[in-house]
Amino acid sequence: GLKQELFHRHKEAQQCCRPYNLPLLRAAQQREMEAVEQRIREEQRMMDEKIVLELDQKVIDQQSTLEKAGVSGFYITTNPQELMLQMNLLELIRKLQQKEAEAEKAF
Repeated sequence: GLKQELFHRHKEAQQCCRPYNLPLLRAAQQREMEAVEQRIREEQRMMDEKIVLELDQKVIDQQSTLEKAGVSGFYITTNPQELMLQMNLLELIRKLQQKEAEAEKAF
């Protein structure tokens, strides 16, 4: 939205500009557009970092909850191999629960 608004503003300014000032105006507009794009990239990076931190916290909360519940193999860790093992354990638990639910429906 910000880029589109800037683009329209630039277009209007170019239409009102004297021909001999057009190169200077375009150069200034190019710098302004690059600054806006840089700002957008930075905000996007900060948002991505925030999301990753929130996901990391969710993982820690889940590990803590499962550890407190006494589920074997679960404890707070950031080791990628141990995280993968815990993810596989969760998937196995989910599949077993799904099979159990299907078996109950059969009876």
